[in-house]
Amino acid sequence: MDLSISASNGTVRCNDYIIPYAENCSSFEFTSGAKFAELHTGWSVVPEEVRVVSQLPQEALMVQELSRLAEGIREFGYPPDKKWPQISRNTQLVLDAVKKSIDLGYEPVTVLF
Repeated sequence: MDLSISASNGTVRCNDYIIPYAENCSSFEFTSGAKFAELHTGWSVVPEEVRVVSQLPQEALMVQELSRLAEGIREFGYPPDKKWPQISRNTQLVLDAVKKSIDLGYEPVTVLF
């Protein structure tokens, strides 16, 4: 599944969003601050490819991170990590906006964080 997000200050494009092409790496393109080039013949910024490489598949990394967090709470009395609830909420807001846009005939929608 391809995922493209366009906003007023940048774009993100990922062409293996649901099922990655490879288990040990994934990538996405990111553009920030692009404007039309002179005479509108192109763009002022070339998309940057961001590649994420790992030793394990992303599903295993998620389980590993959850286990690490649970162990920290249970064994060491650490407070719950505040990072993941916000990341998962923001991801859900973006995906809800994509679905809403599709339902509205691919009209632009606003995402409020």
